[in-house]
Amino acid sequence: MHSDIPILLDIHTHSLASGHANHDTITDMARMAAANSLKILGISDHAPATPGSAGTSYFRNLLLADRKRFGVDLLYGVELNIINENGDVDLEDTLLASLDYAFISMHRPVFQSGDASSNTSAYIKAMKHPGVRFLGHPDDGRFAVDFERLLSACQQYHVYPEINNASLMPDAYRTDGYQNCLQILSLCKKMRLPVLLSSDSHGKEHIGDMRYIFPLLKKCGFPAQLIINSDITLLHRILS
Repeated sequence: MHSDIPILLDIHTHSLASGHANHDTITDMARMAAANSLKILGISDHAPATPGSAGTSYFRNLLLADRKRFGVDLLYGVELNIINENGDVDLEDTLLASLDYAFISMHRPVFQSGDASSNTSAYIKAMKHPGVRFLGHPDDGRFAVDFERLLSACQQYHVYPEINNASLMPDAYRTDGYQNCLQILSLCKKMRLPVLLSSDSHGKEHIGDMRYIFPLLKKCGFPAQLIINSDITLLHRILS
């Protein structure tokens, strides 16, 4: 977990509201974030189309949730499912506008993958929903995309790709994570497009854990100033 790059924030994490046999509450996760010296923790539970995840009332009630616990600032977002090639997602736009941010992601069994062109188009169309600021694990080889076209759209719509630590773990269920993350980083370096590093921790165990990402950053000489996790001001500018 050690690196010369300071990790001040982790905003792709999941509480028990996401299901997946995860029993950790937001309080549990905030306590772990404080123990790991994070300044900001973002809770981005799965939206309703994910089997076993929370309903819309959960996301409405986040407006009432604490904004600071154990000295850690808390943000509340969502990991949306792209549900079809039209880029439709599984929360209504008025509710999305009330959250701090949203990821857009492709998940089985919700999204039926097409070819790289149609998958890329679905991502780009989904970028236009309110609050969408990040691409969730676009590295997953099960959902092929045209990275140059996708990242160019990210620049246009002010959406930022994540590099997902869970995609790089030895037991990762996503495919081609290493090669695809390297390609994303190489293109973002060339384009000067910032990236978000994410633990994708389901529960408290991996909060702030980016250990499998660091070797890739070093391999491609990725600039530290393009890493959102090291710049709280940049994050707030992205979310504003």
